[in-house]
Amino acid sequence: MKSKIVFLLSALVFSCQVFSQAKFYASLNTKSIPLNQNFQLNFTIENANGQNLRLPNLSDFQVLSGPNTSQSMQWVNGAMTQSVTYSYILRPTKEGTFKIGKASVNISGATMESVEMQITVTAPSQQSAQQQRRSANPFTFDPFEDPFGDEGEVQEQAAPSGEIEKQIKDNVFLKMATSQNEVYVGEPITATLKLYYRLNFGNVQMMKAPKFDGFWSQEVPIAQNQKPKVENINGQQFYVLEVQKYNLYPQRTGTLQITPSELNMIVQVQTQSKRRSIWDMFNGGSVQNLNYKPVSNAANIRVKEPPKANQPEDYNGAVGQYSFEAKLSAKEAKTDEAITLTLKLSGTGNLKTTELPKPEFPDGFEVFDPKTKEDISNSTSGFKQYDYLIIPRQPGQYKIESVSFSYFDPAKEKYFTLKPPEFSVNVTGAPSQAVVQNNVSAPVSANAPVQSLGKDIRYIKTDKTALEVSSNFLSSPLHYGLMFSPIFLFLGIIAVKRKSENDAKDIAGSKLRKAKKMAKKRLENAAQHLKSNAPKLFYDEVSRAVLGYFSDKLQIAVADLSKENIGEKLLQKNVSQNMIDETKQLLENCEFALYTNQVSPANMEQQYQNAIQLISSLEDVLQ
Repeated sequence: MKSKIVFLLSALVFSCQVFSQAKFYASLNTKSIPLNQNFQLNFTIENANGQNLRLPNLSDFQVLSGPNTSQSMQWVNGAMTQSVTYSYILRPTKEGTFKIGKASVNISGATMESVEMQITVTAPSQQSAQQQRRSANPFTFDPFEDPFGDEGEVQEQAAPSGEIEKQIKDNVFLKMATSQNEVYVGEPITATLKLYYRLNFGNVQMMKAPKFDGFWSQEVPIAQNQKPKVENINGQQFYVLEVQKYNLYPQRTGTLQITPSELNMIVQVQTQSKRRSIWDMFNGGSVQNLNYKPVSNAANIRVKEPPKANQPEDYNGAVGQYSFEAKLSAKEAKTDEAITLTLKLSGTGNLKTTELPKPEFPDGFEVFDPKTKEDISNSTSGFKQYDYLIIPRQPGQYKIESVSFSYFDPAKEKYFTLKPPEFSVNVTGAPSQAVVQNNVSAPVSANAPVQSLGKDIRYIKTDKTALEVSSNFLSSPLHYGLMFSPIFLFLGIIAVKRKSENDAKDIAGSKLRKAKKMAKKRLENAAQHLKSNAPKLFYDEVSRAVLGYFSDKLQIAVADLSKENIGEKLLQKNVSQNMIDETKQLLENCEFALYTNQVSPANMEQQYQNAIQLISSLEDVLQ
């Protein structure tokens, strides 16, 4: 008992220490700003992964840009700090003193808040060109700035040159490392962008991310508090940090290339000081902070097609090592009593992009869309599980046929087929009342007899009903209505024509008004492809509907449409982060389905409903 208490207390102390390392704070680049100038508002998260950043009310300012995201990683004298900063460029709309309220972010399940800040907006002033350049540059922080302002000891220049450049290149470089260089289509590999260094550095920013043409890629989160490793390169020891990490799934054969990456960073080097000092005898010279842009190598991956010989008919592209099992919750049941069929695929490989086979059920069963569960660590190993809820409606002895799953093992270069046994189900009891009453919503077996209600023919009344003719038609409201209706019709036509002309002039407004209508039309086309089970056409139409809606509603040119641009525009219009995440997830699902061509009818129906719900919810916000 005592050991358990000690363990719990230790775990609590450790979690508190980890959480205490995380920081979240806001900052301003100035406390006073003229009305005609811009200022920068920053929200920084240190040594943690934050989610659901909630901004304070910024209605007193005009948001010119943001969020602009920058990542910083510093390693100085054995201490490492990593941070992510979300910056906004704002312009005041009136003079006065304004409060910027608290922002909040979720870190490790807890909510952290920034402090309130205050900024004073003064009268417009004449701005010099140099000040304008400085205010427009959001990255003016020098991580190695001398706090005493001694310009003779610490210098800074834009870029290294000559011997100094060679010194930096020999001691700081970027490398893209892959777990394998030759794989089969669908076989997962890991690509890691690593930074090797022997000098102090800071203010690291990603300038050019790698591209993975021909791969389906998924970024692997990197721990914020990672500790550098040590590697020996040509007899010299280097510290190594992981900058980015990806799981890649090649989708076609041939030689696929991972393009080079580029960073922008400040490196600290020692040089001979131009102004000699007695302290140079101890420190070997002065220190310079130099801007440096290391570029990684390009990585080539040779991708082979799995062999055609002995390839099973049901093979759908699964590569790895798997186990496949099926379970039935009960082998005996009564009518209208639910039972569950569970299919579970476990193992290592391209599990993320692999679909489970769909079982066939006998007539007399109502089958619901499967409930899916998955736990895939790093997107390469884990399990996928489909739970089918089935309800027998007719008594009898039934068989649920076995389903098979085939995969290719690249280590053994051989195909394997897994086939669990079939199941027998004994259904007892009277036929379902839903069938007896001929309820339209209940499924009926194709072999079930037709049930007669005895009330499906209604009697027709045969008595004559007198038709009364009004003798006062000339003075009736109907008479006057018909008389003046041409005038009202003419005036209505003129009003409609003028409105159409005004709408035609207002192109932006016209797009806004037609956004939902066009999206609805495209989703109706998607519904037709859903019924005809045409996945590619379906996802293409859903993608067009969603992207077209955002193009019209947010006034984004088609050429500039991207998940990032859409997310930024929605954030500017105060759309919740959850709704933005749902939008990005829907677009990613469509891209994934179009790229891999591995979809199921259940997923198609779910994505269709998600698209309808998303557009309906956004209509309430984007008025």
